[in-house]
Amino acid sequence: MKWNAILFILILCIASGCSKEVSDEKFVGTWELNGRSMFEGIQIKIEKKDGDFVGKIIHLNDNKFIKMFADSGDVWVSAITRSSNFDFKLTEKKIARDLFSLYGLSTSQDFKVQFIDDNTIGLGSDSADPQRSSVLYKRIP
Repeated sequence: MKWNAILFILILCIASGCSKEVSDEKFVGTWELNGRSMFEGIQIKIEKKDGDFVGKIIHLNDNKFIKMFADSGDVWVSAITRSSNFDFKLTEKKIARDLFSLYGLSTSQDFKVQFIDDNTIGLGSDSADPQRSSVLYKRIP
């Protein structure tokens, strides 16, 4: 009977993802976007204000469309929410969102995100694994 209880707890732990909870405070800081050519090198600063995360652009890259449709101080990350102990959903505002909204198109994009290490966040779609993604946020000291 004792082994049945231990086995039950072990299976329950594996099924429920018994892993240490990643602190959402790890998002706070300055990050550089990597892995998407148009956005390569853009820097954002994520802060927590009134319990919500907001990431604003602090440095643009030299892409002509970025320079045309974005500016320092613009909100890039509009929300970060927890999905599990280590999974999060990050919402990015789209570049040229004002133009998209005129045509009734989506103005933001959601990503499934996980910390690869303390200084790297992997972004994935619903079907893509963020741990294996080439789309990254890299912390800038």
